[in-house]
Amino acid sequence: MIERVITPTMVAAAKANPSRLLAFAEINTSSGWVRVHSGHGERVYNGQTYLGMGEFAGIGQFTENADTSNNRVTLSLKVLDPSLLAEVMNESLNGYECFVHLVALDEHRRIAEGVDYVIDGDVVDVKVEEGSLEKQIPSVISLVVGDWIERWATPAEAAKTTDADQQHLFPGDRFFDLVEIVAGSPANTLPVKTNYSGSGRGAMGGDPVRRLK
Repeated sequence: MIERVITPTMVAAAKANPSRLLAFAEINTSSGWVRVHSGHGERVYNGQTYLGMGEFAGIGQFTENADTSNNRVTLSLKVLDPSLLAEVMNESLNGYECFVHLVALDEHRRIAEGVDYVIDGDVVDVKVEEGSLEKQIPSVISLVVGDWIERWATPAEAAKTTDADQQHLFPGDRFFDLVEIVAGSPANTLPVKTNYSGSGRGAMGGDPVRRLK
């Protein structure tokens, strides 16, 4: 999960005051990128503007390991505004990228140094714990982020296409006939020219479309 080395500046800032170490998160959504940080106010980092979430934001524990096992981390956001909760819930988040950078502040609360992509992964799950507006109990939105090892370990979904599917997309195309010819004959016995014609997008108007040598 951890992608970069934590520098001496980071360690010194954390020892001086834990609040001088901030997490800057970038979350891709169906409507665009959302950038927030765990402090207060707006801050510009790497040319991008991040909005401070303060005590409304949280990040779970995550560890570094040297093997090929995947790790997950949970990012949480407390929400009191029902309209904001609805807006977040209407976003498509699963499968989208999520990056977290670690940023150290100096004694004047200015950005001193940053370590990019401490977390580099995808959102694999979204959970909502409903609160109560009357009791001023916020709802909690939790994003479960899996790292790049989990992404690479996910089996690829191979597309399966039949002749009927091909004809639906490209009426008149005879691609599957050619597959049968190639599969059933040695390469040196295939015809030099094979003519397939049709009237759809996949057709070539009757001209020779395959030259097998």
